Amino acid sequence: MTGACSDFADKRDSQCVQKIVELTEENLNENGIELEELLADGGYSSGEALKYLNQKNIDAYIPNFGQYKPEREGFIFNKELNQYECIKEGSNKAILLFKGEKNDSKSYTKYSYRSSERDCKNCPLREECCGKSTKYKKIDHSIHKEHYDRMHQKLTQNARYAKQMVRVRSKTVEPVIGTLVNFTNMKRVNTRGIKQANKHVLMAALTYNLKKYLKFITKKTKTKAGVVSEIQAKAPTSLKTAFIDLKTDFLRHFIFTNYNLKPKINLA
Repeated sequence: MTGACSDFADKRDSQCVQKIVELTEENLNENGIELEELLADGGYSSGEALKYLNQKNIDAYIPNFGQYKPEREGFIFNKELNQYECIKEGSNKAILLFKGEKNDSKSYTKYSYRSSERDCKNCPLREECCGKSTKYKKIDHSIHKEHYDRMHQKLTQNARYAKQMVRVRSKTVEPVIGTLVNFTNMKRVNTRGIKQANKHVLMAALTYNLKKYLKFITKKTKTKAGVVSEIQAKAPTSLKTAFIDLKTDFLRHFIFTNYNLKPKINLA
């Protein structure tokens, strides 16, 4: 694990992308490693997150969230003129002009496009296209449409590689979450305040990494104490205190039962 942090549960996963990416980059840079690719599930997809990753030149593979529509049946988007154009056969070929920004029920900001009633009211396809009670056509799309389109195009053109990366993520990340939940007391974090919750997550991540590290070191002695002493000798000064805390079974005494807090956990 190269990064771990906690956040409040009322935040969407996509709102935590910048925080976990910056943390991961900082940890990797200390070891001379550069972050080039990022894999995540659809929960981390948002216009702001994709824009941030594009500005950082990070090659991300994140499925677009459910509301995204790559095409509007019967319409094409003219990017230069910032308008939608009707291409339906037998229609009046209406033009949907830009009408401004608006926020939907989920607080997503969108651009709104609308045709004139004059173009649509006598169109033979009006009821099929606009409905019985509406005399004009309306289309909304996200203000970050270009970023969603770019991701959709990447996932479509590189479908084979994208599917391979999805499998890599599933077999790499999901077992880690299961281990944290079942063996490091991450089903519920009973602490007061987000700072204490973050400490709990960091200690769980440290415990996981130490167990992984123990499998790769050469054990010169058969006793556990000897192995821990060998790791301490090789570890940076900043980690030695953590080893001492682990020796005293820090995690067992860390849990406070009087407070309940369910943080959102982000791992990299």
